[in-house]
Amino acid sequence: MALSLILSILLIALTALGLKLREQEIARNEMEERMIETPYYTNTYDWDNVEWDGWFARYEDDNYVSMQGIDVSHHQEQIDWDAVKEAGVEFAMLRCGYRGYETGLIFKDQYFDYNIQEAQKRGILVGVYFYSQAINPEEAREEADFTLKQIEGYTIDLPVVFDMEESETGENGRILSLSREEKTECAVTFLHRVQNAGYTPMVYNSTMLFEELFITEYLQEFDTWVAEYGSYPRYPYEFSMWQYTSSGEVPGVIGDCDMDIMLIPKNE
Repeated sequence: MALSLILSILLIALTALGLKLREQEIARNEMEERMIETPYYTNTYDWDNVEWDGWFARYEDDNYVSMQGIDVSHHQEQIDWDAVKEAGVEFAMLRCGYRGYETGLIFKDQYFDYNIQEAQKRGILVGVYFYSQAINPEEAREEADFTLKQIEGYTIDLPVVFDMEESETGENGRILSLSREEKTECAVTFLHRVQNAGYTPMVYNSTMLFEELFITEYLQEFDTWVAEYGSYPRYPYEFSMWQYTSSGEVPGVIGDCDMDIMLIPKNE
């Protein structure tokens, strides 16, 4: 068989393979962007069961018990994780990266590797979050892929979180012009991509802003991390993590610290 014929056959085969892979990628992307309407289920927490010890909170009822946590980023600079562990912190949500709300560029949190390595050395469970400013599913997918790259080689005990917040800074605040549906599509794309990679996805926002930013019936299939500062959260639907202050004081952390509890079913 002539060499030119062999090369032609090979070229056709490679082209066909490339088209098949492209079709598979398109199909995967469409599946990731799908928005599934899920019923709202109310939570059954009784907030009379919260006990306070300074900045530390504890919850327990017949069905749930809490774990104490913090969430941190490079804003806390170098953390003394020995002191954090000794204070009673059991888990930490760590920012692995963020997209700039002005430039749109993605950056790695400069303390992520330090924080995850040092926290895990102390037996503190870890999850991660990415601060999103995605304006379309393609950017949300890029953010998810970046996040997955940062956590390669690490054991991630807790969820991988999509955190989208609006900012007035910069021209249009980057995501301010997006509709609730567009923001929801970004969230769903990120969360499904994380889920498809084998991690537990979670969405973060405040009780006040969830309905303003997202069409929340399309987020009910994912676990939820609620931010509401005060003696108890008023978020009525199912969630498993509560950020109850942004101005906590934790030994080993310089300055204000976000503090959280995770609600864990006793029968699991």
